[in-house]
Amino acid sequence: MTSHSRRRASAPPSSPLPPLYLPWVQEALGGLPADEQTATCQSCAMLPPDGAAAEETDALFFDPRSKCCTYIPELPNFLVGRILLDTTPEAAPGRASIVARIEAGLQVTPLGLGKPPDFAVLYRTNTGELFGRAIDLRCPHYLTDSGGCGIWRHRMSTCGTWFCKYDRGEVGRHAWDSIRQLLRVVERALAVHCVRTLAPQARALKRAQAESPVREPHLRAADLGGRLDADEHRAVWGSFAGREQAFFEACGRIAGQLSWSELRSLGGAELDLAVDVARTALEASQSRALPKAVRLAPITVSAVDADSVVCNTYSAYDPLTLPRVLFDLLHLFDGRPTSQALAAISRAGLDLDRKVVRKLLDHGALVDATPSA
Repeated sequence: MTSHSRRRASAPPSSPLPPLYLPWVQEALGGLPADEQTATCQSCAMLPPDGAAAEETDALFFDPRSKCCTYIPELPNFLVGRILLDTTPEAAPGRASIVARIEAGLQVTPLGLGKPPDFAVLYRTNTGELFGRAIDLRCPHYLTDSGGCGIWRHRMSTCGTWFCKYDRGEVGRHAWDSIRQLLRVVERALAVHCVRTLAPQARALKRAQAESPVREPHLRAADLGGRLDADEHRAVWGSFAGREQAFFEACGRIAGQLSWSELRSLGGAELDLAVDVARTALEASQSRALPKAVRLAPITVSAVDADSVVCNTYSAYDPLTLPRVLFDLLHLFDGRPTSQALAAISRAGLDLDRKVVRKLLDHGALVDATPSA
């Protein structure tokens, strides 16, 4: 059993999380999910076969000129500052792209850099068709010469925890999604802490709250290539109007000095809840045990031939190619005890390894049917 159109990646990074976030998450959870070996930026698993265009195949592929970088990240103020403070030569393109966003003035508030509303509205209309394919939506921090990311060392929660494919399928996705939610709580709490600490002025605090990068986008005429009105800009920035980069750099310094225990105090009960959920998901991603009973889940068949069946389960980006003989016997997983289902499959002529059952569970082709206590 293999995943359709997967490519073995070369030398994945030691962790998908940026250096600032890694020790916080490790202390919070006591560990991380296993590295995703297939979905890496070094060897994109979503590119079409050599010589084929993405639109010329039946499978779902990304455009090699953008890959999954058709997304403008919402960067909290402290990450903006850490990018500006990173003076290493390799960080220069990323710094320049951040300065360009600041100077453009769209969704630039003391809380950070939000998505321009026109982008947010367009992105939201048809994500499935646009994501990974629409070059016009390519991230401003994308490095066109190398296909890399100009702000990789300081990427935000989504860019550090999203993968097109997960080695453990839905189980892995759930683990990384829960870490993303944890980091989003951290990002919001820490961004607010930076604003309150530096306190441009009372009115600026209120405006910063109203102009939160996480708010629902509201498209205005000024958002279509224009800048904020001068009075509005001063209201948002207070004493830091005209010194926005200095403000962000100060935020970056604040973040670099905080311990996990200090962050947990800032995040309060919401962060405690996110940690609890992430720990549970992490434990599930580290377990290989089989449920006492399983049953076949709804799956979509996208291709069939004499020997194999291609199925879409938890994600259209990560289909499973199953041997036809196995696919034809999956109905025997009907909620009976797992051992009995395996025995029935064996009597039908197929000795099914328990690792394959675990793989089918991980990818959502089978689900836990153990009766509730």
